[in-house]
Amino acid sequence: MKTTAFVAIVAGVAVGGCAGPDDPAPAGPMAYGMPSPEGATFYYELADTLAVAMDVPVGTVEATVATTASVGLAFQADSGGVRVTGTVESFAGTMTSPTMEPESGELGDVAGTLEVVVGGQGVEDLVSFPLVRGAMAQTSPFPLLAFLLFPRLPGGEVEAGATWVDTATVSGDTGEMTTLTRMVGTYTLAGTTVVDGRTLVRVEVAGETTIENDIGRGATMVEQELAGSSSGFFLWDPERGLVTHAEYEQELEGTATVPTMGSFGLSLAGPMRIRLE
Repeated sequence: MKTTAFVAIVAGVAVGGCAGPDDPAPAGPMAYGMPSPEGATFYYELADTLAVAMDVPVGTVEATVATTASVGLAFQADSGGVRVTGTVESFAGTMTSPTMEPESGELGDVAGTLEVVVGGQGVEDLVSFPLVRGAMAQTSPFPLLAFLLFPRLPGGEVEAGATWVDTATVSGDTGEMTTLTRMVGTYTLAGTTVVDGRTLVRVEVAGETTIENDIGRGATMVEQELAGSSSGFFLWDPERGLVTHAEYEQELEGTATVPTMGSFGLSLAGPMRIRLE
């Protein structure tokens, strides 16, 4: 039986500096617009390493899932704000376990582009996101990518300690799997920090996530439900108008229901990170 893992975005990055509650608030409003320099393509590196466990009658099946990807973003003016088109430049994934044969995925398993309209405060319309087929479909980083690249901002000038809340709901169908993901995030402006000579705004994030996956069709369909929390932060660059780093840690638990076999405990834990090149 395959063990499964879900949406995750990670890129190893050493972030220097640390913001504290006494740090100053950012100068000017925190809102999205056309990023600087205008007309440039911005590249993000994504990766993850996740520990997954499923409790089955013979014991606990464990697996490690690793995914890396890079995405290039192009921006153009739109009546709703800014229209962003993201092209997947590279993708690779592996799933390894002491009790299973290794599985893998590559760029050829990815179809489609990220297309999203971003308003001043964040995502206004998620038009499409890349779909991953094959072994790595369940570990795709793309359904929630728009909301991690463009997390909700307050839209105006705020003081350190200010908080705001956002809810993101995403559904998708690869033909092999349907998925519904809901993420509720609470954001707190922690202040400013300096990375590579740039003054960045640090925002702490606490989130709650639920995921529902249906894998396969008909009598062989496997139903999966997960729920849990995540915590972390992102760094916002006022000069470029983009998120430059994000780091999260998530823990999800739930069940996988297999026809004729019943339901089994399922858990997922690991870091989530993102980096602007």
